[in-house]
Amino acid sequence: MKIKKLILTLLFIPLMIVCNSRVVFSAELSINLVALNPSETEEKEIDVKYLLPKELEPSDVLDSGELKVEYDVDKMLYFVSGKVKFNPKESKTFKIRVNDVWNITPEEISVLKQNMDGNLSLMEGNPQVYDNAKRERDKIFEQLDIIQAQQQSYVDNIERRIEQYRAYSGIVEKIRKKIYDPNFLEKEVQVDQQEDEGKTIKFVLQVKNPSNVEEKTIKHKHFLPDEIREEHIIDKQGFDIRFDDKKGKSYLLKEEKFTPGEEKKYEVVMRDIWRFPVNKLDPMEKRAQVAIEEMKDSAYAASGQYLFDNLMKNIELIRETQNAELPPDKHIGIFRTNEKRYEDVKQSVERIEQMLSIVRAKKLEELEGSKVKNVLKRLQALRGLQALSEAIFKKGITVTMTWRIIGGCIAFIAFFTAYHFFLWARRSSKMADDSPLKPGEEIKVVPKPTPPTKHS
Repeated sequence: MKIKKLILTLLFIPLMIVCNSRVVFSAELSINLVALNPSETEEKEIDVKYLLPKELEPSDVLDSGELKVEYDVDKMLYFVSGKVKFNPKESKTFKIRVNDVWNITPEEISVLKQNMDGNLSLMEGNPQVYDNAKRERDKIFEQLDIIQAQQQSYVDNIERRIEQYRAYSGIVEKIRKKIYDPNFLEKEVQVDQQEDEGKTIKFVLQVKNPSNVEEKTIKHKHFLPDEIREEHIIDKQGFDIRFDDKKGKSYLLKEEKFTPGEEKKYEVVMRDIWRFPVNKLDPMEKRAQVAIEEMKDSAYAASGQYLFDNLMKNIELIRETQNAELPPDKHIGIFRTNEKRYEDVKQSVERIEQMLSIVRAKKLEELEGSKVKNVLKRLQALRGLQALSEAIFKKGITVTMTWRIIGGCIAFIAFFTAYHFFLWARRSSKMADDSPLKPGEEIKVVPKPTPPTKHS
């Protein structure tokens, strides 16, 4: 019998440990793989193969029994497989013990929160920045609390917990990057657009019974935009909110009866999360302006100006388009386009700052080089003195000899100065003694001689 006729079913069995009256996640789970030989008369050796969930690595497989763990290069997944003999109509269950990797542990959430609080404490000296950063911190904490609460709510349903884990894995990874970046709060935080927090957007869904003569039970699902998760839905109209891992989207699921030809309309209300905070652009613009101003006379001036002009163009486009009132589909489209534009702006700013760091390093190198040249000149002067010493004394100058030369020079200058001062004092005294004034005698003014005339 061909492998495609082999009936395989997968059962997830959740394990729980009760500790201090609290339900916590087990470190292990069991995947039960059931294989059946559909032939009623033939004994068969069948290739049993099962692709493991994408989150599992070989080290997470604790016991695969008689099956071996291998890797599928094309699908980029690990799998368990083996050749197994089956009697006619025989079914076998293969138990695979694996680590429970489908949860964000309370310990990690606690560490993430502590690290974020540490980053926030560094900004306490700046009240305006601190207030904005604290609001950003509170938003991240709210997301972590939602994720943790959902894990607890699905502790008895491992399938739903895995589904929710996959729905939030990308969000958690973004949170990790933000928290472990010490400059995130300083560079990225912005003033909240509090006036937009209460805004909602409405999705209208219509479902109709295709039969005009027969009542039918219809199970219908509707995919939501990529960014939407369960906490964003305000009025779900009785739908169950699930997540499709392959498409990476949440969807609404409902099963209900429709009378013949009946058409039902649903208005699902959700938070409008597609409003780009345009004031995030202000710090980016300031960083770019500071950098381009400092490097305007450098070798990178032209390329830096090119990047600056492009990022400023994107900034203006974001500001112009994001505030426009548009229908839901266009509103979401503009938001996604502006998200890409913002990433381009960030990348351009980082490139300009990298150029600036090279320019600063070059200036520092030149400054250090000039200092080195001065030192070299002084060393050259000392070498000249050493050469003169060797020419006179036929040997290198010692430290003692150096101090003797310096002392001799100082003594000579002192003697020379004292000698000339003594001579000047004697001459001044003699000139004063030659014609002293008598008591009461007036100083006579000698008239200035008149110049001779032309006739004399």
